[in-house]
Amino acid sequence: MKNDIAVEFATLLASARDLSTDVRGVVEEILQEGLDAPLSPDEAAALLTRVVKVIRERADARRDPHTVAVLDRSIEALVSRIEETRKRIEENGDGDAAHDHDDEPAVMVELQAYNGIKPQAVRPSPVFHEREVAVTEGFIRTRDIKLWDGNERLDIHLNQFQQAYGRKPNAEELLAIMQGSMPLAGIDEVDQFGIQSLAKSIAVNGVRKPPIIDTDGTLLDGNRRVTACYLILNSTTFTAEERQRAEWLKVWQLTPHATESDRDSVIVSLNFEPDYKQDWPEYVKARKVYDEWEGLLALEPRANPTASRQKEIRKSIARRFALATDEVSRYINMVKLATEFEDYHVNDRNKDQYAAKHRAADKFQYFDELNKGKNPGGVNWALNADENFKNLVFDLLYENKFQDWKRIRDLKHVAQNDEAVGVLRQAREQPDLEVARELVDDAISLARTNRAEQRQAGANTRIRVFAEWFADLPVKSFKPDEPGAVTAENLMALHNVLKLVENYLGDDNIGGGSGDGAHA
Repeated sequence: MKNDIAVEFATLLASARDLSTDVRGVVEEILQEGLDAPLSPDEAAALLTRVVKVIRERADARRDPHTVAVLDRSIEALVSRIEETRKRIEENGDGDAAHDHDDEPAVMVELQAYNGIKPQAVRPSPVFHEREVAVTEGFIRTRDIKLWDGNERLDIHLNQFQQAYGRKPNAEELLAIMQGSMPLAGIDEVDQFGIQSLAKSIAVNGVRKPPIIDTDGTLLDGNRRVTACYLILNSTTFTAEERQRAEWLKVWQLTPHATESDRDSVIVSLNFEPDYKQDWPEYVKARKVYDEWEGLLALEPRANPTASRQKEIRKSIARRFALATDEVSRYINMVKLATEFEDYHVNDRNKDQYAAKHRAADKFQYFDELNKGKNPGGVNWALNADENFKNLVFDLLYENKFQDWKRIRDLKHVAQNDEAVGVLRQAREQPDLEVARELVDDAISLARTNRAEQRQAGANTRIRVFAEWFADLPVKSFKPDEPGAVTAENLMALHNVLKLVENYLGDDNIGGGSGDGAHA
């Protein structure tokens, strides 16, 4: 409990920096007193009452009309935090009875010295997403680190577990999800997060990049590395020396003064900006971007913001996640179509919602291709023009019957050919994956062939129309001084084409050698 109180006082001390100078000095002095001395809950509550009294007395003595509004806001914000802290301390003072079953009390995890290396501040402080964040470097036992169940990488898995068991996974179950030893519907890969290969690397080389933990030992970055270390420690296939490499980890730990903005910067920097590790899947990144987009739109005063306003919002999201603005737009469009894909399979095909999400995540890049070509004749236009065709494509995508995403580009031709669409339907019903993929390729080849034939069949009409139009051109159209006259460059191009025509007319195998009307 006393560790909890120390963390609470450290947090309040950091918050007091927002106060004006004359108020801040005395408040910091009192809070530091509570931080330095181990206090009982009653003593801590009394000290916080004293802080509130001092703050209000100082505020009443200073009523400069130019600063009172700002002063009152900062005072009231801190007083509110203090009152909440005091209430928590008083409620928990008699023991753990007041603790919620799902939430463990926040306990400050202290870093240890190891192999003669003592904990120390990292200098200079590292910068995460253009923000300098103070961290301490030291060692901690792997088994004292808690995997981060707030990691967006696990969002689908955790919600799926919640639905199945009516609760959050405990530490062992979360570890099993990361290691792939817990079966979940819709996951085909045994080692989805690449833990096996990472564990082999760590066993030989150790953990090269320090994971980052919060003050209570919760991971902010490094779930895969720590999971791999657990795998090494719990497996008999690794030697004693290899297990020793995984037993103690050098980590970076946030200080008690860290803010939510600091934590957010760490997460964004290490998962959105490039790094030499397994990044969050694009599906996860895009979902987070899309949620931010939806949240900001909901705050707008009008239901449909103007195009310029939407552009501003996308720019702000781009800055927030260290992305290009066009990447934000791409993610938003991909998530919209992926959501439509998921809804179709859950509502129309009775698939498990998390199995559908896993499939959408696995095939997420396909939604980028499916979004291209919104004008008539394009892929996206073909999908939206025919709901049955879109559902057919969604079914084939779910069943993994496209050999690769490049096949998507030819769907615009398939949609215009009834025979090719019929072959796609056969592919949907075909249980053998290899045969089904061959049928998809057959449908594409058929559409391409018919398209080429259509182009060839239309050549006569095009040539006849052009010849008639050209014969009707007045002579002045070829005089250089006339407005809109045919340029010498275009005449030379036409001349070259007519040479080809002469060659074709002279070839008995092309056009039959008949010159009827050819030289009119």
